Amino acid sequence: MRRTVWFGILFLLAHFPVFSAEEARIVMVHEGKHWIWFAREDQFAQFKQDIEPFYEYADKAFEYLCEAWGLKPPKDKYALFVWTRTGGGFATGDIGEVHSVTGKISPGIGVSYDAFFNVANGIKGYWGYVLITHEMVNLFTGQIVSGGWPVDWWADHRSPFPLMTAVQIEFALIPEVAIHHAQQMKEDPLCLMFWKLKDQFGWYLFRKAFQTAKEDGINWDRIGQNPSKLRTNYVCAYLQLSAPTNLSPYFKDIVPNYDEKMTADIMKAWRKWHSLSPDSKERAKLKDLFLKGEYEKCLR
Repeated sequence: MRRTVWFGILFLLAHFPVFSAEEARIVMVHEGKHWIWFAREDQFAQFKQDIEPFYEYADKAFEYLCEAWGLKPPKDKYALFVWTRTGGGFATGDIGEVHSVTGKISPGIGVSYDAFFNVANGIKGYWGYVLITHEMVNLFTGQIVSGGWPVDWWADHRSPFPLMTAVQIEFALIPEVAIHHAQQMKEDPLCLMFWKLKDQFGWYLFRKAFQTAKEDGINWDRIGQNPSKLRTNYVCAYLQLSAPTNLSPYFKDIVPNYDEKMTADIMKAWRKWHSLSPDSKERAKLKDLFLKGEYEKCLR
């Protein structure tokens, strides 16, 4: 599913020409170390000089995140689509416009074409930097674990985790952007929660949670609705399983639908099926129940 992020700003729309259908052809415009760039041919011809400086930044951001998390997505290269719309971005397991060119599943991110040349906070292309890092985080979490992260406190409807992570990347690569981007977090308790978790436990907490969920075969879309109390507490359980101390003080009254007892029971169910022999039929049964969100049946 395509996930779009709109940033509540009005990009400058004046002087954008109207093109005929014949001119609206999607083409590959650049192949870098980690991103294969696609754009509408007419838009790229007009804004080439604004887009090209971002090739290196996108590759560096990819490598920084791999190193920070100690995890890599399954592919070394993804599609980066210069989106034909204005004012937003997305991450998805298959970019339809790119798929139509490549003839195959094309996971990646999209960044609105005007993000590469509009000015915000006195920085030309500010939203280009922000959207690349933000949507790259969404792509990584979806590719490393699965899609379907809680929309009310992780990413999509509200996006505190990718925002916090994007700011960390930007501070390393282009601090003048990070200084302004970080201002978005100040009034959001969820962003501040993720920032505190990162400061207290480093990337290890998230790396371990992602790795464990990946090894278990977690698919969030199989666990409750999005959003739901069940899915939220499953995510909290994986974070807690990866932490050396109790995370309840971080989650309580901040994460919607967080329930300390439910999280503890999910962890009990997880430990129960993990304690059984790898070739045990009972382990396979409990694992199947757990991965479907039926943790309570594991505890009977």
